[in-house]
Amino acid sequence: MKALLLATFGIPYYPALRLEHPDLDLIEAFSDEDILREIDSSEVVFGYLTAEQFAAAGNLKWIQTLDAGMEGLFNAVPGIVDTDIEVTNSRGAGAPMIGEHGVALMLALARQLPRFLADKSNHRWDQDGALEVVEYLGNKTCGIVGLGKSGREIGWRAKALGMKVIAVDEQAVDGDPIVEEVWGRSKLNDLLAQSDYVVVTAPYTPRNENLIGAAELSLMKQTARIVVTSRGRLVEHNALVAALKSGQIAGAGLDATIVEPLPADNELWDLQNVIITPHIAGNAEQELLDKRTVDIFAENLRRYVSSQPLINTVDKDLQY
Repeated sequence: MKALLLATFGIPYYPALRLEHPDLDLIEAFSDEDILREIDSSEVVFGYLTAEQFAAAGNLKWIQTLDAGMEGLFNAVPGIVDTDIEVTNSRGAGAPMIGEHGVALMLALARQLPRFLADKSNHRWDQDGALEVVEYLGNKTCGIVGLGKSGREIGWRAKALGMKVIAVDEQAVDGDPIVEEVWGRSKLNDLLAQSDYVVVTAPYTPRNENLIGAAELSLMKQTARIVVTSRGRLVEHNALVAALKSGQIAGAGLDATIVEPLPADNELWDLQNVIITPHIAGNAEQELLDKRTVDIFAENLRRYVSSQPLINTVDKDLQY
């Protein structure tokens, strides 16, 4: 059996895979020429294929993608939906880091850290003003939209801070012991109305685009904040800007935006109640994320060669 290894970041870890699977033909292919030469006889791909490369694949049975988001694959090769090719992804590789980052954004908003960074730049000590704006997270409600691996990592950290944690998810998932209540998507409005911090960790799909728009934002408390760690397109951009400018909601922590990179003239940059990070919630020391991603593929490769069910399978109709 031949497997194509397309991720250059995996080079330090591929020798261990070969030692574990001496009977497999594990081919590193990093150029279009190399991939097109090898793809017709390959059964497995670790990485992403272009439309041309996919069209040349005659024996493909399984693709393992390199991250949790699936737009890259389904946009490049939409025809894969109508095939029997199994698709798995690397969700969970960056989940602990997303957990830390999501809670860091909540803490930064609650403790007004951007304000104090600005005061520091201006050599300004404003204790009286600060006492009026800092908040305590421990008695607040954290509402998680999408209780997957990243949502769970945020959830248990929020609970450890003393927050009440509730969630909605499109799938029937068990939140115990992290989440007090997990509702279906039909109760999104209830979550928005009850939460002091709404954390959006759901994957992007066409169905989820603009999941939270003007009507949904209007249900949130004026003191509430929204944190986005998955995809910016789940929150309607113009409605979010309007809600933040009018004071309809108190603030936002955005690691993902509708367009990336966020254009320099976008209004979000100048809003004082917004924290923006450049879609790095799932990252840490690079070798840590790289190894965790390869480890997911390694586990699935063991399962594949022994005909066991794969982990992180993707529903091709739902596209996550």
